[in-house]
Amino acid sequence: MGLFQRVSDIISANLNDLVEKFEDPELMLKQAIHEMETSIAEARMETARALGSEKLVKKSLADNERQVREWQQRAEKAIAVGDDVLARKALRRKQEYAKVVAALQDQATAAGEASRILRRQYEGMQAKLAEARRSLATLVARQRAAQMRKKSFDVTLDTNAFAKFDRISQRVAQAEAEADALRELAGGSPVEEAAVATSPDELNVEAELEELKK
Repeated sequence: MGLFQRVSDIISANLNDLVEKFEDPELMLKQAIHEMETSIAEARMETARALGSEKLVKKSLADNERQVREWQQRAEKAIAVGDDVLARKALRRKQEYAKVVAALQDQATAAGEASRILRRQYEGMQAKLAEARRSLATLVARQRAAQMRKKSFDVTLDTNAFAKFDRISQRVAQAEAEADALRELAGGSPVEEAAVATSPDELNVEAELEELKK
């Protein structure tokens, strides 16, 4: 997989996919950015060389085109003065330069096309690098947010544990209350027994009982 394809995959992937594919997606993207920076530096040199070659070819083309014009003018001047021999020599030199011009025109076209392609690639690499840098910042923020969500989930789990403990405590208290109620229903509570023993009627009963015993 090419470098920029790997970076594109990282940029377009979601955080969960990144975590599953890479142990450290942030480090992976940083490494890819470093590779891109190295490749861009090389591409910049290649583009500069191509542009330099194009300029040299165009300069040579312009020089030879000027020679064609100059020898054409010399031939015309020689004919004007009736010197056909000199005119022929001038035309021969013109033809020599014209052949060079034809060859250089092809080279200039090829050099220009190569320069345009390299320039487009270089600009595309720069754009992709800028996108990768933005994605790195976004990825870091997303990772931190995910970590905070995970910590929040862990806290929620702990809270649930406390809630479970509270529910158990409530159940124990309910069971104790029910046991006390059953005991009271079965034999009466000490409070009720004391209340009955000290009531006026009960005191009268006790008094009569003592009277009979005499």
